[in-house]
Amino acid sequence: MRPDAGTAPIEFIFGTTVLLLPLLFLIVSLAQVQAGLYAAQSSAIDAARTASRFPADAHASAQSITRLHFEDHGLEDAEWDIDLHCSTTCTTSGAPVTATVTAKIPIPGIPAILGETRIPLMVVRSSHTDLIAPVVE
Repeated sequence: MRPDAGTAPIEFIFGTTVLLLPLLFLIVSLAQVQAGLYAAQSSAIDAARTASRFPADAHASAQSITRLHFEDHGLEDAEWDIDLHCSTTCTTSGAPVTATVTAKIPIPGIPAILGETRIPLMVVRSSHTDLIAPVVE
């Protein structure tokens, strides 16, 4: 019997652990950030469109729309902020309204390593501009 007989399974297990676990962590982290990007983009688009058609309650609608999108993407722990900005007044027909969403997406798995007080975050930002719709009476 050769002296290195039976070491292949041990090398395979060690190699798999060293190579595949970081790859799996990277895939999960990228999926979390991508979900944050999708939530921010869809929130900005929907908030700007809602504000352009119903400017009276635009801020309340934007908050609820953004909360809904982040919950739908499984990002209840993400901190987000939405800002609606109009170049003139938000009731002038044809004026542009811009919705900007800024979110801090937590990277999963790292808090166990660094501690609960130093949770790493990825900041994503998205904006969308739409024109205020004419008032139809």
